[in-house]
Amino acid sequence: MILEVRPEDRIKEQEWADKLKLGRLAVREALSRLHGEGLVTRGAKGGFFAAKMTAVDIHDIHEVREIFEVAAIRLAQERMTPKQLQQLEDACDDFAYLVKRGYHVGACESDLRFHHLLVECSGNSKLVRAYDLSHIPLFHVRVGHSREYLNDYAYTEREHREIVAALKEKDFEKAIERLRAHFDRGESAVLSQSDGT
Repeated sequence: MILEVRPEDRIKEQEWADKLKLGRLAVREALSRLHGEGLVTRGAKGGFFAAKMTAVDIHDIHEVREIFEVAAIRLAQERMTPKQLQQLEDACDDFAYLVKRGYHVGACESDLRFHHLLVECSGNSKLVRAYDLSHIPLFHVRVGHSREYLNDYAYTEREHREIVAALKEKDFEKAIERLRAHFDRGESAVLSQSDGT
């Protein structure tokens, strides 16, 4: 079951309670938390709606993710373990498998996991905690299954693998360069799919 919500879609509590086999109160609690994180908005007449990202939001997300993840790579120079490198490679493999099988929501989760693992490579628990508390979303909002949409997955996989390859070579500046290029491309891709208002 695909559980994707497009920007500005109304999120009906009972419908989601049925989909997730949860009580309506649990869904309302989750929506209230998502509202606190800025991922959903409240309508003028009540109810919750999926938040729409503006061009400014997308750029702000880009900047914040870059600050966290570049810092993580710099710290990882002395702290990253072989196990963490393997976990990053496994995340790339999981992402590729999920895309191939058409499990696009799972692929997005795998994408998030890759970046979380990258931050964990810093070996700094406070940085990881700050990253988690920031609830930074991926800034590419998936809007369909067109060829362009699927190409984005191919680019993402290639870029993730380039970052891992640079880390394996202990070329941390190259890893940072590839990470920044990944974020630049992601920002451009989502802005091209929306009106960017």
